[in-house]
Amino acid sequence: MKRFASFIIAVILCFGFSFSSAERKTVEKDQYYLGAMRVVRCREYVTLREAPYKTAKELAKVPLGAIVLFASKNEKKYAYSPYKKQAHMFIKCEYEGQEGYILKQFLEKAPEYEPVESKVENRKMTQEELIGNGEKVLEWEEFNISVLGAHELSNDPQQPWEMIRVGCFIDDGDGPEPVWGYIESVQQTGQNNNLKAFMGGTEDDPYVFVYDAEYGLTMLDLMDGMEVWTLPKTVCPLGDASVYAIGENTGILYVTGSDGPDPVAISSEGNVLWRSEIDDPEVYGPKEIKLEQYQIEILYESGKTVKLEYNGQLIGIEDTL
Repeated sequence: MKRFASFIIAVILCFGFSFSSAERKTVEKDQYYLGAMRVVRCREYVTLREAPYKTAKELAKVPLGAIVLFASKNEKKYAYSPYKKQAHMFIKCEYEGQEGYILKQFLEKAPEYEPVESKVENRKMTQEELIGNGEKVLEWEEFNISVLGAHELSNDPQQPWEMIRVGCFIDDGDGPEPVWGYIESVQQTGQNNNLKAFMGGTEDDPYVFVYDAEYGLTMLDLMDGMEVWTLPKTVCPLGDASVYAIGENTGILYVTGSDGPDPVAISSEGNVLWRSEIDDPEVYGPKEIKLEQYQIEILYESGKTVKLEYNGQLIGIEDTL
């Protein structure tokens, strides 16, 4: 880790970084807007096409049960001359960042996946600015590098919102100097907090997680605070993600939430490795995930312990001693 710390300082001192607001997609929600939709009534997948006609270029295979976003049936806007004959059969939407067209017979509305308003800002902040009136939820330090995170909740019952602020600091001997800051805010929903920040990765390659239950899981680069990848809610909903553990040598994230989901394993590249299904009404209220040598143990408030293999296979469910 010491070699990594020296490298990060050299990069910061030599090049510096610029900061700006990160873009979160906004759409016009007019009378044609359908929002999030689910793929249904197909055998395995439907085709996302470049244009609204059946022989248009194939962009992606969208599997049965997948969620597409920002769906619209505004034919007047997208059905110019070459596509008018078939355009009424298609819906414009977005799947994994690609815009295209899917036959509407294979889509149905899925309002539970409709993204709420979520905003992100990148700018340098002092430690005092970062903490503000919030509660400190992350405090990581290695040599002269530190990462802080604070969570703040509004007191306005008419417009409840949450904010999480995360920042990296270098102590050059005269005190901590801010390197970057990351601010995410979201409308509050439900009883549990939507926003969390925590450290991930390995000892030699640490990184920062920001989790937004209404948007997705984002990994931030420790050196500049910019988004490396985001695993959107539509790909893998993580519930409130109340309990998590990270493999010491692998950097794999194991996570489960009190309102769902069943345990999920996510690689440091942002790929869902597996999702374990636990169909037992007596298993609820996760408290802790233990990464043992040969198995994963998840302790629940209901008095149960779930044991999994590292490939996600269920070993068994036992009463907690």
